[in-house]
Amino acid sequence: MKSVKVKNHGFTLLEVMIVLAIVASIFAFGIPSIKTKQSAMKKTLRDLSLLGREIRNQARLKNMTHRLVFKMEGNQHSYWVEAAQGAVFSKNQEDLKAEERKKDDEKSKNPFQKTTKFFKEDRTLPPKFFIGSVETESADEPLTSGTAYVYFTPEGLVEKSIVQITDKDKIIWSIVYSPLTGHADLMDKAVRLKELKLE
Repeated sequence: MKSVKVKNHGFTLLEVMIVLAIVASIFAFGIPSIKTKQSAMKKTLRDLSLLGREIRNQARLKNMTHRLVFKMEGNQHSYWVEAAQGAVFSKNQEDLKAEERKKDDEKSKNPFQKTTKFFKEDRTLPPKFFIGSVETESADEPLTSGTAYVYFTPEGLVEKSIVQITDKDKIIWSIVYSPLTGHADLMDKAVRLKELKLE
């Protein structure tokens, strides 16, 4: 009688352990970088949310117009705060374009100066995150490049605005500044001012 050899197509315990070790090492190196990226972005979103209220309070206390400045250029987007004495009103896009067309000696003097009251140096967004757009009531369309401003008046009013943060892939957060309190609502989706007016 001939003996029949049975082929075993399963995995040995050693093979299973090797595969698990490889998967575990991939997770061990990959997850911390993801968590670091997420925590850095959460901190930036939290800072921007709180900053609106701090600027509003300072504007009222000092009787000065403040503006939150967003620079959307290159691979490192940044923001800072500027202040001017008294009430200085925001200019619409037509006025800004007209001012740019003037010769240097005809241009109005900029009343705003950078302030270090809130932080010493310009703040930058974490790597691979960008300011997708800044939309204000004084602008016809959201700005997606260049420099954008959100104004805070000495009376404690804030220009209603939305700042969108993105990683240029799919993650978008919208920071909505309230005109009466400077408080910022954080939404995990893209929104427009005209949509908020309908709600």
